[in-house]
Amino acid sequence: MKKYEITFSTLYPETPLTFWVHVPKVKGAAFDVNNYEPPLSRLVGGKGFPVLRLYFLGIELRFSSLHEISHFTDVLDQKNLPTSISLSLKRNAGVGPNGHWLSRLPAKLKPWKQRVKLVQLLKLAKADFASVFL
Repeated sequence: MKKYEITFSTLYPETPLTFWVHVPKVKGAAFDVNNYEPPLSRLVGGKGFPVLRLYFLGIELRFSSLHEISHFTDVLDQKNLPTSISLSLKRNAGVGPNGHWLSRLPAKLKPWKQRVKLVQLLKLAKADFASVFL
């Protein structure tokens, strides 16, 4: 059995990483997937917006774009995790570190041994997720 699945949503599926990865180009502009840097995932014809749901150690992680997956793996692939304070400052949005996705990540996913396995699984899932956009 796969430890991940790709589902589709009629509305854009905001995940815990969306705010931290996709920054609006113009504040207050109407929702448009092209109004973000990097851009949000686009609608897949007749299906909706894709969502990658990955299950690891009994925890579901959701990703709505390839950029979110890349950011997540880049952070977790570091032997020493960065602080959520340092990651929050990069977003420059006035949001405190307690709201950052890394501070909300369950503790049992943070040990290096678990992160190595999680990143390996996520890299496999990312290839399948990318194929949805082809």
